[in-house]
Amino acid sequence: MTRFGTLRLAALLGAGVLLTPLGTAAAQDDASPRPARDRLTWDPGSLASVYQPAPGFYSYAPSVVRDGDTEWIWSCHNDESRVIEDHIYLTTRVDGVVTQTRSVLHASPAPAWDSFHTCDPSVVAGRFHYGGVRYSYAMFYLGNDVDASAHNQVGVAFATDPAGPWVKYPEPIVTSDRVDQWGAGQPTAVSLAGDSGRVLLAYTRGDTSTRAYASVVDLTQAERLRVSPPVLLPADGLVGADGAPDYLNGFDLALDRTGRDVVVVREQHPYPIDNPWWIGPSVQVARISLRDLLAGAGRWQPLGEIDHALTGFTRNHNAGLARTWHGRLADPSGVEVVFTSSCSSLPTIDDPDWSQATCDSLYSYDLWSITGRWTGSAS
Repeated sequence: MTRFGTLRLAALLGAGVLLTPLGTAAAQDDASPRPARDRLTWDPGSLASVYQPAPGFYSYAPSVVRDGDTEWIWSCHNDESRVIEDHIYLTTRVDGVVTQTRSVLHASPAPAWDSFHTCDPSVVAGRFHYGGVRYSYAMFYLGNDVDASAHNQVGVAFATDPAGPWVKYPEPIVTSDRVDQWGAGQPTAVSLAGDSGRVLLAYTRGDTSTRAYASVVDLTQAERLRVSPPVLLPADGLVGADGAPDYLNGFDLALDRTGRDVVVVREQHPYPIDNPWWIGPSVQVARISLRDLLAGAGRWQPLGEIDHALTGFTRNHNAGLARTWHGRLADPSGVEVVFTSSCSSLPTIDDPDWSQATCDSLYSYDLWSITGRWTGSAS
């Protein structure tokens, strides 16, 4: 996977590190009864606009941290009007009011591996040492070096403050050699063992097929970066918008309050045939045990969908979960999803006559949120 050393995932699991991912706090949570949570019941009244970029700009694929009354939202965003060159922006909100939005991570000078797009952020707290400095935050992100959806790879940057500045690690930690394939990206990460440097990193790989993987990354000393062999994540139990078995990509994950289960929000398929046909109509929330996820086994339990019937938007895509700094669900009584909306119109993928278009789809991407509450009996 990388040219660096590896860390055996099975050894970590056997040592119990991953079963109580946040140390003492996790052990305390494990002793308490699980909340009733067979499914989520969405509250339509909670649907709210989070961030609407100015005309000619887009925002999608948010990484969301809720800390008291403050929300920290990193997203994929262009920096010049109607120029498709991705930066990572930070938008902060206090009591629901946007207080700032600005670029915090952008492409490196050529010929760096991330010299064109930087996108798909996932921010997590921990204790990371790099270049003689102790950092408190890591941002995993997608980068590439071509003006296309190709040769994507996953890198990481560090900061002492969530507002930045962010210091990039110079090489990708999940690589992709083929420049004619989508590659590896859409990272999502949660902290393991509290303020350690160990992180569970999951991501999408797209080449001859689309699938998801996870590894444990030890960034305690980044110069001696260790990455466990990747585990292929299960897709059993996931269903598409058409009710058929589905695959896993375009997802964000969080640990639940107990630390024993993983909750995911992910794009549903099949994709539509009208503009934009490259994003999903809906997202699904599901859960699986952390033990099963790390073993690449088990079955996802679908919990609920965010779709046109719920939101009124014809596209609901590229979503993130509201989390704590270490990657747990921010609200133990439910799930808040921050998703991207889009308009839709002709043309179709089979008849791409753009003169028919009435929807400037990319520049309609903005961020919305909705909350679901646990219902049912604990399993």
